Amino acid sequence: MKKNCYKRKDGRWQYSKQQKGYRYYTIANTYRELLEKIPKIQPILITSIKHKNRKTNKFTFVQYYQFYIDNFVKNKKVGQETIKSWQRQLIQDITPNFKFLKLEEITTEKIQNFVDKIPYERKQETLYQRIIKVLKKAYATDKIKRDITLGLEKPKRQHKQERNPLTAIEQIKLLKEAKKNKKLFPFVVFSIIVGSRREETLNFNIQDIDERKQTIHIKGTKTKNADRNVYVTKEFINFLKTNLPKGKFEFKKSYPTNYLGEIFKKLKINACLHSLRHTCSANLYFLGANDKYRQMQLGHASIITTNDIYTNIKENTPERRIRLIYGNLYPRFD
Repeated sequence: MKKNCYKRKDGRWQYSKQQKGYRYYTIANTYRELLEKIPKIQPILITSIKHKNRKTNKFTFVQYYQFYIDNFVKNKKVGQETIKSWQRQLIQDITPNFKFLKLEEITTEKIQNFVDKIPYERKQETLYQRIIKVLKKAYATDKIKRDITLGLEKPKRQHKQERNPLTAIEQIKLLKEAKKNKKLFPFVVFSIIVGSRREETLNFNIQDIDERKQTIHIKGTKTKNADRNVYVTKEFINFLKTNLPKGKFEFKKSYPTNYLGEIFKKLKINACLHSLRHTCSANLYFLGANDKYRQMQLGHASIITTNDIYTNIKENTPERRIRLIYGNLYPRFD
């Protein structure tokens, strides 16, 4: 510790150290005061320094990526989880592969090789889209002289799972099987009735219910329309109070994904957790909800998404049959 302590020309003492990509730095009037301050230092991520490289007056790719997060991602109406995801991928994936590479030295080949080596398809697709955004902005603001994204090939999913709504029979089978698990059952019903995303459902708290207005505040995480109030019935509110004694879902986000995957496999249903969101959209459609209502309930930024992706109907289901399955958990649209 002492070897990183220095007495400055102005008489004060300074502690400075770099370790594993972080900088530890503090100043004190006396040496003893400095020793007391050292354990309390908050490390600073070196790549988060916003200034340009002083010698070349140019950004490195990592620095510009951080600059993009600070100035373009954080200024948008996105959730904290999205910002954390950007920052996490910068530290874990971008920095180790492009640590000292100047922005102007980035080439199509280097980016393509990096993207192609990412093992997980979802992560590969996300990083590809984000790198495209960063480089497009760098080109638009004249930080690089040519648009190197034009030659990049978009990664193709080898095992892309269809996300169709469940048929009425599949819904009955799922509810019957899920009912055996007291923790999972209310999560499944909530997802099908409200149509919320996984993170939105897990963030739900019983205090988000406004009983007078019969609405639930869904704390959105994805788009500007994601934070929304969804109209629900008194029966559904009572269902939540009965099945959530502690007022919230108490398990990790991987739990419903993995457990539902096992149930779908057991029932031989080609679906995943996100299929419940599609099922909600289809059920609302059969119950008579108009497209705008479904868009607002699902929190889509565009009604095109609701109509083109979330109205992929496998079979026509009469309103009467949905009511037999769910009773009055869904609102009426007469």
